[in-house]
Amino acid sequence: MLKKQKYSVTQQRILSVIVMCIFCLAVFPVHADNPSEKKFKAYPNPIDRGAVMTIEIPGDYDEITVYLYNTVGKVVQTYKTTNKTIELNVPDVSGIYLLRFVEKQKVIAVEKIIVKE
Repeated sequence: MLKKQKYSVTQQRILSVIVMCIFCLAVFPVHADNPSEKKFKAYPNPIDRGAVMTIEIPGDYDEITVYLYNTVGKVVQTYKTTNKTIELNVPDVSGIYLLRFVEKQKVIAVEKIIVKE
C-alpha cells in the first residue's frame, strides 16, 4: 500500500509554481508580433486578496477578451473590453493566477499575477 506523503506549505507552493509553469507552456502559447511593443501592464503585482488591479492595454485593438485562470486552469473571471484600462477585482483566494489576453481568437499576451495572503 502506498503511504500518503504530507508536504509543507513551502513545498506545496513550489509544486504549485512548477505545475503552473508546465501548464502555461503547454496551454498558453504567445503569438505577439512584437512583444516589446505590446507590453501589457498589470499592477500592483503582487496584490492583496480582494483588492482591485489595474490593467493597461497597449496598442490598437478592436476588442480584447481577458481571461483570469487559477492554478488548475479554471477560468475564474472573463472580461471583454474595448477600453485601454481595466479594473480587475482580484479573487479572495491567494495564489498564482494567469491573465490571458485574446483578440479575434488569437492569444496576444499572457501575464502572471500573484495574490498575496
